[in-house]
Amino acid sequence: MSALSDQEIQREIGISNPLHRLKLRLAIQEMVSLTSPSAPSTSRTTLAYGDMNHEWIGNEWLPSLGLPQYRSTFMECLVDARMLDHLTKKDLRGQLKMVDSFHRTSLQYGIQCLKRLNYDRKELERQREDSNNEVKDVLVWTNERVIRWVQSIGLREYASNLIESGVHGALIALDDSFDHNSMALALQIPTTNQQARQVLEREFNSLLALGTDRRPLEGDFKRQPSWRRRLRPKEVGGMKEREAVMAGADGTGTLPSNFRIRGPGPQPMSTSPGSRRHQRDGSSPSPQPMTNVRTYSC
Repeated sequence: MSALSDQEIQREIGISNPLHRLKLRLAIQEMVSLTSPSAPSTSRTTLAYGDMNHEWIGNEWLPSLGLPQYRSTFMECLVDARMLDHLTKKDLRGQLKMVDSFHRTSLQYGIQCLKRLNYDRKELERQREDSNNEVKDVLVWTNERVIRWVQSIGLREYASNLIESGVHGALIALDDSFDHNSMALALQIPTTNQQARQVLEREFNSLLALGTDRRPLEGDFKRQPSWRRRLRPKEVGGMKEREAVMAGADGTGTLPSNFRIRGPGPQPMSTSPGSRRHQRDGSSPSPQPMTNVRTYSC
């Protein structure tokens, strides 16, 4: 049966649901791998004993991610833990009716959490129990545990907005793009409530530092010296231009507002009112003596 195609399974056995066919195929592959004499002992995971069957996925795991609204579709498609890593975007949108892109992202980070624990249900439950009243192991926090954390930092009036939001510990711990602004959006905190947003930013960054491997991004932008105009050193009257710049009174290396440099070459003749009158009359003005003036005004 492991060699049958999807079309053959549908025609010969009558299984029309593509996720049911996927479940059958994966179960057969697992059975073959477990009964093979050359199969390594490490392949015997808890999946083979039904610890994470479709009932556990629908009744416990999805609600723990804050996605209980998809329970019925997952249960109808008999999705168990062995199938999770094989679900495509087409499966999620079509068969499982998960059209919200954020909810799909939430699901993917929930799957990553299970993979990090080697799909060990007992280890998952143990870590959740240990972190139930402490700020640690945010990776395994459920949606309900995140809601209790929001309540504990003084934002109780917004905590209920996380119900069925898809916000859970693995999303916070693994998604680098999910920051305090994303959390404020999920909590529906108005942009005008700056006090609540400041509290959330401070506590969220503390949560990342204490309970995850992530580190909060720097909130303050520091201007780097590269924004200043870089001047090439030029010889000007025996002094380099950079030395002239650095000789400013403020010592910052920036040009004063009245700074002027005139080169050693001949300066253009000034056009006085008298010279303009001669030009209109057609007569040539008397030549003016040319002088080289070097001015350094700092």
